[in-house]
Amino acid sequence: MTDDPTIATYNRVAAAFATRNFDTIHPDFAAIRARFAEAIVGKAPAERFRILDAGCGPGRDSKWFQERGFQVVGVDLSSGMLEEARRRVPNVEFRQVDLRQLDFCEASFDGIWCSASLLHLPRADVPVVLTNFRRFLGHGYLFVCVKSGQGEEVEKRGYGPGNPRRFTYFSRHEMELYVERAGFVVRDVTERQPTPSNSHPWLQIIAQTNLRTPLVGAIAVVLDAEGHVLLSERADGRGWNLPAGFVDATEAPDEAVIREVREETGLEVQIDRLVGIYARPRPYEGVASGLLTHAFLCRPVGGTLAMTKEALQHGWFDPDTLPQPMSSRHHVEILRDALTMRADPKSFPVMRRFR
Repeated sequence: MTDDPTIATYNRVAAAFATRNFDTIHPDFAAIRARFAEAIVGKAPAERFRILDAGCGPGRDSKWFQERGFQVVGVDLSSGMLEEARRRVPNVEFRQVDLRQLDFCEASFDGIWCSASLLHLPRADVPVVLTNFRRFLGHGYLFVCVKSGQGEEVEKRGYGPGNPRRFTYFSRHEMELYVERAGFVVRDVTERQPTPSNSHPWLQIIAQTNLRTPLVGAIAVVLDAEGHVLLSERADGRGWNLPAGFVDATEAPDEAVIREVREETGLEVQIDRLVGIYARPRPYEGVASGLLTHAFLCRPVGGTLAMTKEALQHGWFDPDTLPQPMSSRHHVEILRDALTMRADPKSFPVMRRFR
């Protein structure tokens, strides 16, 4: 919002702000900036990486990153600050935009540097901005610098009467929680303690994008000697399906499928062969994710069908006359693949992506 009193203040004081801060940096701040850059590149050339300077001000940090080879885009809402930035750092792309209205493509950047910017936003807007930052990053790093404390205030001390600036203060645990909920893992925190002359010291966080690995599943296509397939009617009312479930962290997919059949139906099965590996998108706990399922052709070798909390009933069915409704068309397709494989033992397992 360009009518924001804080932005209006920065437009008026941009030249003085740049004169005061452009060529001056605290050694501790310089050190954390260097750690952030090193985390992004490792041993690779910096020119392969893109950094978003979110709230770039007069471009001091944009210039530092650009001089070290990074591809840099700087954004700020203050036209006065951007005028200083473009004059001082002519080889960097600068855009005037609100942090709450950024519109970059997914995975556009490898690092986002957000220094002393979120502290000018209302607290309620911060989680949305951080979530968008996660979307703009591929697998990369985020730096956030805010002032520690509690509450919010309009401060008029920095640049005198008529130049108000709005500040929102954050505790360490609050900001860490915002960052983690946005999809990051906190890697480094620098928290300075308040002093009589500085009741709101800087709080700095380096975080890394949390890898969104797919869930791993296992499905059993259990066929008896007559070629009938075992299906269970789900207790949640969504219809019939093959025995299936998630693979635990301590087991392999083949172990999981035997366990799932036992837990869901009471039967013991033996795996004859792998039918295929299937990938499809699947939201999990409200987050976009994926499911990588291993399907196995199995035969019963023991146990007795029993009711469990996961099923209303079980049954053996002719594959050509399946009960309705089936809970998933994917289960029907996996069954067809298993029947094809059973008819041709020399066939190879399927690898397929479902939509």
